[in-house]
Amino acid sequence: MNKKYIIIFSSVVAILVAGGVGANALIIANCNYDPATGNYIYKGEEAAHGTMDSALDCALSGLLSKIVSDRLGMYGDEPTKEQARKIIETNKINKERANE
Repeated sequence: MNKKYIIIFSSVVAILVAGGVGANALIIANCNYDPATGNYIYKGEEAAHGTMDSALDCALSGLLSKIVSDRLGMYGDEPTKEQARKIIETNKINKERANE
């Protein structure tokens, strides 16, 4: 193979690897729940609860803490409770994948 193609191929691989690492760091950084209290922290402000979307962001990485998953959807109607069950299951699956 030509050296030019090897250099281009190596550069593309390096960019893809760096992008994957950066995306993973961004996902982890987006889990703003305090694992000890379950409080949601955003831009220096602390709230007792986050949103279902913020819980899903954490669940996609398997980072949703037990304290948050235990209360997720507890006061909602049936569709909200179903959404909470799906988020909790997503968290469980992704946590298991991360531990493989």
